[in-house]
Amino acid sequence: MRKPGLGIWFGALLLALVLGTYAFDWLAVPVIAAAFAWIRRDDASVPLLASVAGAASWMALLVWQSMTGSVTEVARVVGEAMQVGGGPLLGLTIAFPALLAGAAAGLVRGVRQG
Repeated sequence: MRKPGLGIWFGALLLALVLGTYAFDWLAVPVIAAAFAWIRRDDASVPLLASVAGAASWMALLVWQSMTGSVTEVARVVGEAMQVGGGPLLGLTIAFPALLAGAAAGLVRGVRQG
């Protein structure tokens, strides 16, 4: 039986991060990424893959939310309150899960190899 390719793993991780974030909030991101790194412990690209999937998952959630609500208005108001503006706030929103997922996966990978 042939092993699933990297694209299948990425899609599964992306879906797990979207559903986990939707169901359990942002705390699910490092937990899911750590579990993914544990499963794929022999793959050196796991931290990078987890980071990209983390960013993509929250981008997908933002796109979905923008179809049902006003993400731009919320970003503008919150961005002004934080004195960063709406655009940078959305960028930080996407960077946050990328850093969480990559750090968790890198930590698990480092511990497993150490």
